[in-house]
Amino acid sequence: MQLTISFTALEPVELPVHYGHLVQGMIYRGMENPLLSRYLHEQGFQLEKRRFKLFTFSRLMGQEVNFNRDKKTLTLTPPLKLVICSPISFIIKELGTGFLRQGEVRIGTTRLNVKEISTAAPKVETDRIRVSLLSPMAVYSTLQYADGRKYTYYYSPFEPKFGELIGANLIKKHCLIHGAPPLSEIFFIRAIQVSEKDYLITYYKNFIVKGWMGTYELRGDPSLLEIALTTGLGAKNSQGYGCCELLQTDIRN
Repeated sequence: MQLTISFTALEPVELPVHYGHLVQGMIYRGMENPLLSRYLHEQGFQLEKRRFKLFTFSRLMGQEVNFNRDKKTLTLTPPLKLVICSPISFIIKELGTGFLRQGEVRIGTTRLNVKEISTAAPKVETDRIRVSLLSPMAVYSTLQYADGRKYTYYYSPFEPKFGELIGANLIKKHCLIHGAPPLSEIFFIRAIQVSEKDYLITYYKNFIVKGWMGTYELRGDPSLLEIALTTGLGAKNSQGYGCCELLQTDIRN
């Protein structure tokens, strides 16, 4: 499911450039049930040795977004919009109810008024769709130098490993959500409108995360593609990475 929240404010909203952790905190505080919030924050849903929070969210979208180089902040002109996605319907319902009842939410030290909330349940019935990223897609491996030291390598959409890792991640999420793998585990992703400006180096708290925006074609089992829309593409989804929106279905050229 997809939850879209519109916010208003009396004046433009100034936030640090790397504000993803602030939005994540706002989401956890926005849940109606504090036990659910604590469970997702501290544990999540487990599959073998991996834990998934099974939600993702977009960047904040405003009428205008301006970068202040000296202060290293962003100024967003309201109204603002935030998209939150999850395959678990009660997570979306808890958030919708929570935000509506609160009426006013806090992101960092800034107060926002909840103006409007809408929900959608995108269905995929074809094996090809086109999506646009609403937050950067992060795909990485932990590798090792010759001396044994480990490092994180982030892949680009133009490397074969990029699609391979995204597909494997989606299959794990499918197994967790549906209790079984999809009918077909074949998955492809192709960059449609992606350029150097879509490559973003961001920070989640004190950790560097490298990701890609842009427009992509996804091919695979419809249920797997639906997982992509509701859980996000790539890694670190609950930290605000990999949220995407459906642009078009049944692409044949």
